[in-house]
Parts: sequence; C-alpha cells; structure tokens
Amino acid sequence: MHKDNRITVLYVHANNRDIGGADYCLFKLAAELDRNVFRPVVCLSEKTEVLDLYKNEGIKTYLIDMERIKKSKNPFYLTKLLLKFIPTVHGIRKIIKQENVNLVHGNDLLDIYGPVAARTSHVPALQHCRMILPKSSILKYLLTHVTYYINNTMVVISEGVRDAMYPFANKTNEPKITVCHDWFDFDSIGHGASSSDIRQELSIDDGACLIGVVGRLEPWKGQHVFLKAANIVAKEFPSAVFLIVGGAVQGRYRENYKANLESMAIQFGISDRVIFTGHRNDISDIMSSLDIFVLSSVTPEPLGQVVMEAGACGKPAIVSDAGGPPEIITHGKTGCLYPIGDHKQLAKNIIHLLKNPIIASQMGVAAKKKIEKSFNKKALSERIMQLYTKLEQTEYSLFSKGDEDR
Repeated sequence: MHKDNRITVLYVHANNRDIGGADYCLFKLAAELDRNVFRPVVCLSEKTEVLDLYKNEGIKTYLIDMERIKKSKNPFYLTKLLLKFIPTVHGIRKIIKQENVNLVHGNDLLDIYGPVAARTSHVPALQHCRMILPKSSILKYLLTHVTYYINNTMVVISEGVRDAMYPFANKTNEPKITVCHDWFDFDSIGHGASSSDIRQELSIDDGACLIGVVGRLEPWKGQHVFLKAANIVAKEFPSAVFLIVGGAVQGRYRENYKANLESMAIQFGISDRVIFTGHRNDISDIMSSLDIFVLSSVTPEPLGQVVMEAGACGKPAIVSDAGGPPEIITHGKTGCLYPIGDHKQLAKNIIHLLKNPIIASQMGVAAKKKIEKSFNKKALSERIMQLYTKLEQTEYSLFSKGDEDR
C-alpha cells in the first residue's frame, strides 16, 4: 500500500487522442473513488482538456508517449509499435514503483501496456473493455484472449460487450468477466446546464420539432444514417429541424466526413434545416432543447453514454438495437429500437413520436426514472471499489514473494 495506507490504483489510458466517452468515464471513475480508502493515479498518452478535470480533482497524472494499438499492416507503424512497446511498459513500471501502486487498471481493450507492466511488476491487473469490434479478425482474437488471460479481472460495460467480445469466457463458478455499467454525471465532466437557450442561440423557432444526434463526427457514429432518415422526416414535417452535435476528428480517413455530411444535406435539399454545432460541452442544455434524441451508430455501441444523458433530461431516445443501448432503452416504454443502419425504420420511429407527442413525453418520463434507478453512480462506483478491494486483498497473497521484493 501507499505510505498513507490507502490502496493506490494506477489507471492507464493510451488512446486519449480523440476525447470521447472512454476518457470521461475514466475520469468519473477516478474522481468517484473514496479518497479515504483509495488513491487514484492516472497515466495518459497525450495532453488534452481532460487533464484540467484531473487537476481540479487533485488527481496526480503522468504523460507517457504510448503508441495507439490499431489494426494496420503498415510496416512503418508496426515497426514503431514494436520499438516503443518495451520502453512504454518500462515507463509504467517506473510509475508503479515510484507511486507504490497496489493495482493497475487499463481503461479500455487497447490499453494493454498497463496490465503488462503490472504483471511484470507482480501487481494485480484489471482491464475495462469499452468497445465492440463487430468483425472477426486476428486482431480481435488476439486482443480479447490476451486481455482475458493477462488480467486478473475484466470489466465490461454491458452484457452486449461481454457477449460480443468474450463469448469464450467462463460465466459460471468464479467468472473472470464482471459486467458493470458506466454511469452519467453531467456536472463532474463539465457537461452540466449553463442556463443557455439553445433554440435562441441557434435561431430555432420555439414551435419547431427538434431532433438531434450527439457524438464525434466519424463514419461509425452514423450521422449519414441520421441525415437519410431526416430527409424522409422533413417531407412529412416541414417544421422539423435536425441538430448534429459533435466535432470533426482527424486520422484514419475521417477528415472528410463532415464535408460529406454537409454535401448530403445539400443534395437532399434540407441544408437550411440541418445545423452542425461542432464540439459542445453544454450537453445538458443540448439534450434539454431536443424533442427526440437519436443514436445512429452503424456498428454496435458498447453502451451509450449519450443515451443515458438524453434519458436523464427526460427525452425519448431512438437507438439501434445492437450492443449496449437495448440495456438502457426498452422499446415502446423508454424509447424505440430500430435495426442498426436502417434509416427507413429510424425515420418511421421519429415520425411516430412526432405524431404522438403524449407518447413521446411519457417515454421521456419513464426513461428518466430508469436512468436514475439503474445507472446510479453511487451504486455502480461502489461495485468497482468492492472489486478493487477484493482484488488487492486476494492478489497480495498470490504475489506475496513479489511484494516483498518490491
């Protein structure tokens, strides 16, 4: 343990270039720890605005140049990855020794540097899986099997993730896979209400139907599916306005996606009714301004933070029926499900709710109640802390010789 007898947890997150749900979920987890029992330390790859959140919480952070693991046959990338792997692990091992770390927590499936450093330092390792790789591949096979066997425990954020990524895992006796949903917290990550009037700011008429998507602008998030559905909806509801909230991202051929979306809106003749807001932090205000929230991802979402945020604001959500979102949305009660990528069915669901505002309102109320009950941060964070305590206590007996050597 640390000299003050608290359990020191080192979080490692290598893939924090594009700020998204995984970054905020890691911060929320670290910030929610009981500081009387735990001492969080965070290791990131790049300096981003999220560092300010850790600083404000008094959480110590390190920056290490960790190469992002990705599917690529580029020999230059593979050479760089191999050359940087051992130095990266060595750097994390130094942090483990310097901070007298008791256990290491990798933040997502690609964060294997932390568990490798932990194992070679005789420290227990735990790793989150916050993603679903939809296609079978050698990379998927290697990542899931390596992470399963190198870690003492795997935490997945939904049953959808568990079933898609770890179908081979033992689910009986002492399962190595723990399902623990993430939780939403507007205020802790700076997404709380700022009392701004989004409709007034964006010159949207108070009587207009406002339908929106929230997420980074990249192909798998499916904003193009949303626009195809919007083209159908616009013909039946001339007053409908469509909000696309999210910033453009760079790399992996994603740079032109926003321009392609803008071209689609022009081609459909609805560009005057489609608003691109860019990156926004006032997500609570955004959600509160909507009549309907849409999740348009074309590959399964692991869980869907934005779905929880919409529900917390009392808004009905229409989400794809794959991955984690069906664990948040019950079709016909707290929102609607549609076949992933099916823009026609998406449009039908939007039109149904617009034609039946009372039903939409009832769904929003039900969604809010479910989010408050099932995605309570106190209960979910307590579950993670119990896992830490059990893991730290168990593994010190298993690694007693290694602990004495440290």
